[in-house]
Amino acid sequence: MDSLKLIGLRVPKMSPMVQMQVPLWLALILKKQARCKIVMPSWLEEEHLRQVYERETTVQDRFSDQLPWRWMELSQSLLAHASDDLKSPLAKVRSLLQDIREVRLAKARAGISELNESHVQMDNLGHMEINELRPFAILVMDQLRRITSLTEPEPDHDDDDYDNDDV
Repeated sequence: MDSLKLIGLRVPKMSPMVQMQVPLWLALILKKQARCKIVMPSWLEEEHLRQVYERETTVQDRFSDQLPWRWMELSQSLLAHASDDLKSPLAKVRSLLQDIREVRLAKARAGISELNESHVQMDNLGHMEINELRPFAILVMDQLRRITSLTEPEPDHDDDDYDNDDV
């Protein structure tokens, strides 16, 4: 295949049996045309996923940083269109991904219950995980704001220091 000039990227000429990095969308198109084999990322291997799961279950106050920002979207695309390129059994990888997702979601929901009205600490959560939690987090933060506004005294506007009649 000849080289491709894309916006912000130039893909060199591709030759058979030569491994190269290309954008995921291009790899999936070539895979669909049976013109390539996709080398799966190391984070999608069974052993790595098992380690992430163990860390997620043992460390309760932090999320593992061993997964990429869009791990859910990437794994879904790769498993749907290139599962035959996996080294591990597909069912095992899917099961571990689901287990990790459930543990992280439970930790995030538990963490939201400990938040304050101004910010939420969610380091190392993925893109899709944040989107799933957003409605719940917004609801909780709005309720906290209301509670805080009810408990704080209203400022006194009758003070003479702020009277600007003689200016």
